[in-house]
Amino acid sequence: MKNTIKNISRWIPVLFFGIVVALFTNCENDVKFNDLVPDYTYSIMRSFEANGQKATIDQTNGVVNLTLPAGANISAVTVDISLPEGATVDPASGSTLDFSAGPVIFKVTNNGITREYTVTVAAYGDPMITTFSIGDKVGVIDQANGTIAVIVGSQENIKALAPQYTIPGGTTASPQSGVAQDFTNPVKYTVLSNDGFTGKSYVVTVTQLAAPVINAFATSEDVCAVTGVIDNNASTITVILPAGSDLSSVSPVITLNDELTVSPASGVAQDFSQGAVTYTVTNLEGLSTEYQVTILSKESTQKVVFLGEADCINTLEDDDAKAAAEFLKAQYPDDFAYIKIANVTEAALANTNVAMLYYLTPLTDGTQYFATPDNVMTLLPAELQPGAAQATALTNWFKGGGNLFLAGDPTSFIHVIGRMPADYSAPRALGNYRYTEFGCADAGGCVDTNKPVDDIWGLGVRDANNSGNRRGHPIFNGLTFEGDGELYLNNAGTREARLIWWQHMDGILTPGCCGQDAALVFEQSVNAVKLGTLRWIGDGFGYGAVEFLPTNGFLDANFDTNIPTDFAGRVITLENTIIGYEFDSNDGRPNDYQSNIELLTSNIIDYLNN
Repeated sequence: MKNTIKNISRWIPVLFFGIVVALFTNCENDVKFNDLVPDYTYSIMRSFEANGQKATIDQTNGVVNLTLPAGANISAVTVDISLPEGATVDPASGSTLDFSAGPVIFKVTNNGITREYTVTVAAYGDPMITTFSIGDKVGVIDQANGTIAVIVGSQENIKALAPQYTIPGGTTASPQSGVAQDFTNPVKYTVLSNDGFTGKSYVVTVTQLAAPVINAFATSEDVCAVTGVIDNNASTITVILPAGSDLSSVSPVITLNDELTVSPASGVAQDFSQGAVTYTVTNLEGLSTEYQVTILSKESTQKVVFLGEADCINTLEDDDAKAAAEFLKAQYPDDFAYIKIANVTEAALANTNVAMLYYLTPLTDGTQYFATPDNVMTLLPAELQPGAAQATALTNWFKGGGNLFLAGDPTSFIHVIGRMPADYSAPRALGNYRYTEFGCADAGGCVDTNKPVDDIWGLGVRDANNSGNRRGHPIFNGLTFEGDGELYLNNAGTREARLIWWQHMDGILTPGCCGQDAALVFEQSVNAVKLGTLRWIGDGFGYGAVEFLPTNGFLDANFDTNIPTDFAGRVITLENTIIGYEFDSNDGRPNDYQSNIELLTSNIIDYLNN
């Protein structure tokens, strides 16, 4: 055993040496690697700039990105590159390059080692409209002034035109392309860049070619010459001259747009004694309208009269009065007459059943009327003030059975004729029915501009607004009520108004406001019918429309004996407040409810005339 151990001990050094030799031999036989990774330390871009803007450099991946401000021309970009000492770059620093087609490869070389960089230069969207058209009509774009002008045909609906336009990539615009807009007035389009803050606006103006229509047809150049009633739907014109007039040689004066031509020409004598004469109007598009013009010789019955301050309708300064008078003239050609207020006499009104007195002067060029904070009577001209001969003649005519329609500024004439007596120097009391509100009393009145189309003025004719259901009254024949009894009258952009009316009868009657019982007491006390208030009022507050009945017949036991009992005529008033009874829109944007104003007017005239 001892010998065995000695033998093993003797061989241990030999074994150790063999293991060491084997390990060394194996290491010598392993695969040897050469490091082939280039040293890019001196072959890099230290910075990259274009148009003064520094780029972001990803050295790990050799990628350079730069976004220039909106409107930059990326098809001609001059680059500025900084490099380590001894390095070169291709394309060279200072080169002007085209990046519009995509990235450009740059190669940086130093000490025989080259590295590639992929460089992308873009630009934020340039906010601009490059093309603009409506149908086949191409707009003229003025980039410097931010305007676009388009001319469209006469038959286009200018309130619903859908332009198509183009804008650069990286931009958005509003209103969107292809969306219909109302171009009655200029429309603003705004383009925004995707940089989040750069933008540009354009004002788009659409001019519409004139339609082939006649605007006015008069019998002479005299400003107060007889004018014809033009029906553009039927393409007819009717002129009524006094009985006995010579119709064989009339030289009409025709008013039409400068773009139009008419045949026979204006001012050329024609024979109207044998019947209608055809007039042909042609526009720049070659479209034509043939008018059949008839001139008759007969006297008006003068049953329907419009009272105005001017010598004739043509010279009325207030646009609303003029539009209303023209409407009555067209609506009642056989019965209409215009009488200047200064010429009013009982004899002049001998055959008249109903007279309309209406004007609305906040925007009138010329005569303006206004109330003072404590007296509404200054809204009337001198001829309609108490004691004036014309006011006395109208009062006597009214007492004899003549009927009045009062609206707008002159509604206070109800005080002058004594039908609702008032003393503005004394407190309100029984027999003193002065108005409660004098808002917008100065010359300028109240003029609301830029009103949205869904802000609608009108009459409230709910049961709760009156003593009961008044929607069946003849003045509302054929009219459509919205909701529970709202009559829409005006949604034009610009509206004239005053706030001079009866809000309540507090201090005069009991109850004075604001339920159906108060409306009933009012009706019994003054022998009247309350017909409505402001559209958005839900109870009996306010008197927006009233019919005052004759006082020479049956009267309620509650009738106020301070009111004379010898009135045989009726009065309908549309009070001087924001119900929207305005005959002419002032801003060019049509009132969508003009037909309601006209039907309400003709209903009132028909009711009082019969």
